[in-house]
Amino acid sequence: MIYDYIIVGGGIGGVASYVILKSIGKNVLLFEKLSYLGGCAGTFERKGYLYNVGASTLVGLEDNMPLGILLRIANKDKKDLPVKPIDPSIVVFVGDKVIRRFRDKEEAFEEINRNFYHKNNKALWEKIYKTADINWENVYRFIPFNPKSKFETLKKFFLNFRYFLKNGLSLFISAKEVIKKYIPDISKDYADFLNSQILMTSQGYWDEVSFSIACMGLTYPNLDNYYVFGGINRVLEELVKGERNVRRRDKVVKISKEKGVFKVVARSGEYYSKRVILNKTIWDFCEILDEELKNGLCEKNIKKYNKMWSAATLYFNVKDDKGLLKEHHYQILHEENPYTGSYSFFVSVSDQEDNLMNKDGFRSVTVSTHCKIDLWENLSPEEYEEKKERLKEFILEKLYERLPFFKNLEIKNVMVGTPRTFRRYTERYRGTVGGIPLIMKYTTLNFPSGITPIEGLYIVGDSIFPGQGFPGVILGVFNVISLIERDFNEVLHKYIS
Repeated sequence: MIYDYIIVGGGIGGVASYVILKSIGKNVLLFEKLSYLGGCAGTFERKGYLYNVGASTLVGLEDNMPLGILLRIANKDKKDLPVKPIDPSIVVFVGDKVIRRFRDKEEAFEEINRNFYHKNNKALWEKIYKTADINWENVYRFIPFNPKSKFETLKKFFLNFRYFLKNGLSLFISAKEVIKKYIPDISKDYADFLNSQILMTSQGYWDEVSFSIACMGLTYPNLDNYYVFGGINRVLEELVKGERNVRRRDKVVKISKEKGVFKVVARSGEYYSKRVILNKTIWDFCEILDEELKNGLCEKNIKKYNKMWSAATLYFNVKDDKGLLKEHHYQILHEENPYTGSYSFFVSVSDQEDNLMNKDGFRSVTVSTHCKIDLWENLSPEEYEEKKERLKEFILEKLYERLPFFKNLEIKNVMVGTPRTFRRYTERYRGTVGGIPLIMKYTTLNFPSGITPIEGLYIVGDSIFPGQGFPGVILGVFNVISLIERDFNEVLHKYIS
């Protein structure tokens, strides 16, 4: 049998690609090397306990958002998902301040203004909200779009002239530059707060990221945010429930091409396909390609897009009989972490009523933070273990400072994840997490594309246009498949019109 498509990788991008291609009648096969779907947005099991791999916020179930559209394409009702809305989505600790990120824009602004009062705050946040709204109102008008094509870029400019007239300048000016025009004397705590929110969604700081992209991150909590019972990857599992052509624990080891047909070699055997979609990054997709196909493609991307992040994580279980952990997500800002190079970490706590994530009265906790990869390379086994212990102590110390009741709670099963851990389990280049940073150097006119120079081979995931999280990755899948399957354009526009 020759499949229409073989998809390698069951992350958000791989699963979304599978769902869409099945919806337009394609014969598709998906391989995932792990026992669970989701990759960096997955949920794993250790000693009978479940843990989310990273930050476990879910956004975008609104009908006009990418995930909402994907659910409708899959003929799934969002009411059947094991989710509950959460508001505030995050509680942020910075300095002596506590900021609750509410969904309602006015309530969210009042919370920010109460903590960081400035006479120009209202004007600034009106600008932020308006910019984000304009982006979401126009985002589908850019699909299909191949950022590698100068002709396509020029064409999209003329077709979206009104958007660029309203919002174009914000794509080329840094967030810091715009914000400082409104608040030139901004306090350190306020700047740190804004930076933490921008970094969380764009993998870059306010002086690196355009104001337009920063606004998407700053208004992320104003979208519908949800907690997922049983782990974040249950959304993906629901999308492909009952699908026999989704093969878990079946690793693809090599891909070659002969006479226009791809041969995909997996642990279970050899498979053939007209086209292949890799849910991998622009830095590592070459690793499973035959030598004749590689052609230095990944090396070029590593050289061109050389700024990247990994993550450091703590996983543990906590006994919270009195329900002291009121929220699902906390973000704690601090001085520079010498073991990660980051200035904050994100705490995700399982819901008190989640019978899958909780066991024997213990709730599941994931602490995640951005991490500079080179800090964890070239270490001896002894140095590595010692550094992991120091990282754990640093994070727990900051956690106890901001949430002191943690000291009185029973904690067990503490595990530490590093870039090496992510490299081992996800096999992403150097353990990268979060995809390509959405900094001005890499975006706008320089975005990586999911269309490779190898005919019939495509990339989806968080390192191609437009990247990042459920909304960005699914939008990237919409874009790639729109470029290669005209039938999908009709399907997509039926849901966005």
